[in-house]
Amino acid sequence: MRRSWQVAVLGVALAGASVVVPMTLSEAAVKHAATYSYGSHVRQKLDAYWNDPKPGTTQPGLVIVHGGYWNSGARGDWKTAAQWYANRGFAVFAIDHRFNTDAAWPAQRDDATAAIRWIKSRAKTFKVHPDRIAVLGSQAGGQLATHVGGQVRGVIGLSPIADPALAYEAAQTTAASTHWRKIRDQTVVLANCAPSFTEARCAGRLQDMAAAWAVPHYLIHSAGDTVPVAHSERLRDTLAHKGMLDVKVQTVPGSGSGGTLWTNQIKTQTLSWLRATTAARATPSSAADLPTAPGQRTPALRTSDDDGTVTQRAAAQAARIEQNGLAYGRHPRQTIDTYFYKRTWKQPAILMIHGGYWYEGDRSNWAMHARWFADRGYAVFSLNYRFNTQAPWPAQRSDVLTAINWIKARAATYTLNPSRIVLLGTSAGGHLATNTGTYGDGRKTVKAVAALSPAASPYHAYWDGQTATADNARHRLRDTSMLLLRCTPDKANTTCWNRWVDAVSFNRASTYDPPMYLIHSQDDFVPPHHSTRLCERLRAKRVPCTARTVAGNAHGMGLLVLPGERDTLLKWINAND
Repeated sequence: MRRSWQVAVLGVALAGASVVVPMTLSEAAVKHAATYSYGSHVRQKLDAYWNDPKPGTTQPGLVIVHGGYWNSGARGDWKTAAQWYANRGFAVFAIDHRFNTDAAWPAQRDDATAAIRWIKSRAKTFKVHPDRIAVLGSQAGGQLATHVGGQVRGVIGLSPIADPALAYEAAQTTAASTHWRKIRDQTVVLANCAPSFTEARCAGRLQDMAAAWAVPHYLIHSAGDTVPVAHSERLRDTLAHKGMLDVKVQTVPGSGSGGTLWTNQIKTQTLSWLRATTAARATPSSAADLPTAPGQRTPALRTSDDDGTVTQRAAAQAARIEQNGLAYGRHPRQTIDTYFYKRTWKQPAILMIHGGYWYEGDRSNWAMHARWFADRGYAVFSLNYRFNTQAPWPAQRSDVLTAINWIKARAATYTLNPSRIVLLGTSAGGHLATNTGTYGDGRKTVKAVAALSPAASPYHAYWDGQTATADNARHRLRDTSMLLLRCTPDKANTTCWNRWVDAVSFNRASTYDPPMYLIHSQDDFVPPHHSTRLCERLRAKRVPCTARTVAGNAHGMGLLVLPGERDTLLKWINAND
């Protein structure tokens, strides 16, 4: 996909776009060219290009939506095309939008809707007829274009990603091209959920992302298109069931995609189609409102990656003090539970971090084990952190560091020694524990780190999840790693690549890191190599590290119910706290 020609999706609802304050653009051969804000976000802007029609008449309009995997591209990419259509009798609007990293679906649809309503409300300014507007979108923008059909006469799609669920399913292994995998990954970010979980809400969101309005469509792909013609064929069939038969699907030779299909031949064909579709009518039709999109996903409190055998039990001793849901930050997820005894000496502490693919789970998952360790001489804390659907990396590590400082500031309250804090994490929480331990001068932050099935390398989890033999658990870990980092790992994209590098725990291993104890099962869906690689790096820096692999396929907290494992862990913590 060529960034300069991809057409993408638009973001958030218009929050009172108000006064028209144009910023002058290069006018070229078009009499009027200006930039306007249709909303308050920095990306809620559009470029308008128009000439004056004959006195007393109006002209049709064309809205152009840029592309870029929903996370890049700009309205200026379509300046030449916009001027071309403007000089042939259209008022043309190239619109920007918030990326999927700015806001999740359906915010993009809301932005597209807001931009078109803004244009119609100022029809006199642009001498455009509000009932004679069409939209042109390419690739990701083609997907958006199909969603604003209720407000326009017709839709042109150049390689439209009309069915994001199809794009996701088509790129499950490394056999898929780099472009296919990028579309899959950005579909996950756009939906802000992991389709591999088969959740009803996520499935509903993907279904909503494939919706379309029953207006005429002209859909174009190449024979070797990055976005297969199957997308438009599915859309054509869907529209046929709605009674809309005026849908043309055209396949042209070559392997071009998106804006590269805008050749001289396609220019002429789209212009003819636009003129016919936006022609004056005896009785103008009214624009319908878009449907309300499904609500945002509310993650489950329990986690499926921590083995369902863990149960909550009542406190064993009345002397133990338990406090639930204390706030260590302002976000609703920044809460912590405490389990401790008032001591006459400064006791060591354990901070527990739950698993759940960075996507679900709750601090209460640790309750039984928290009480067990508290009964054995530790002040124990179990925290929640922001999910990857609520904030991208490194917000999760920042939450752990904030919680550690919160605990240290209250050392007297919990009669603990602030220099003797041990991190204990499981699965995704194990990643946060090991990454915190290798961040900066780790030993100044915590005394030791223990982790159960730590996903210490989201990068390896991403690639493991698209092997031909990967099961659904690994697909989930791949998808949620993508949600965590919000971009497809690509060395050419320095900002993105540095984010992935930072998330891999062993990349920061140094002589200042605390000792670590890491355990997996032999058939763990988070493979033991996550920990063996980390230990190799730590030992090379003369940091003690134990990577254990036990028989079976237990994962996360399930490892602690194996005979002797919890006692072995306690022994190691006793020796290193």
